[in-house]
Amino acid sequence: MLDQVLNSNALPLLEKMAAFAERRQDVLAGNIANIDTPSYKMRDLPVQEFQQALRDAVQLKENLTDPVSQQTLAMPVTLEATKSVEAQLQELFPRSLFQAREATPQNLTFQDDNNRSIESQMTQMTKNSMMQQFAVEVMMAQMNQLLTVISERA
Repeated sequence: MLDQVLNSNALPLLEKMAAFAERRQDVLAGNIANIDTPSYKMRDLPVQEFQQALRDAVQLKENLTDPVSQQTLAMPVTLEATKSVEAQLQELFPRSLFQAREATPQNLTFQDDNNRSIESQMTQMTKNSMMQQFAVEVMMAQMNQLLTVISERA
C-alpha cells in the first residue's frame, strides 16, 4: 500500500535525478582534481541520454494514466502495465547512464595532452548541484505532504 503511494507520484524519478546528480558530481570533482595531470581526459556522464530517459519515463507515466495518448510517444516504449515501477525504471535508466565516459573536448588540447577547462567544470558542477538540490527539495516537500496526511489521519 505505502509502495503504491510513494510510486504513484514523481518520487521514483526524483530519486533517479538525485542519484544521477550525485554520481555526476563525483565525476566532475575528479576532473577538477586531475586538472593538472598530464594526458588526463575529462570525463562526464551522458547527460542528454539521461534527460531523454526522464522524458520517456514521464511520457510512460502519462500513457499509463491516459491510454488514448499512447501514440504520442517519441520512441515506442513497450513496458507492460503489470511490471513494477522499479522494473520499468530499470529498463528506462540502465546502469550505463550512471557510468562516466570520456567527454568530448570543448576546447583546445594542451601540450601535455590534457583537455582541461576549469571554468567549464565549475560551471557544470554548479548546474549539477542546482539540479540535485531541486530534486532533493521536491522529494522533501512530497514526503512532508505525506507526513501531513498521515498525521491528520491519526
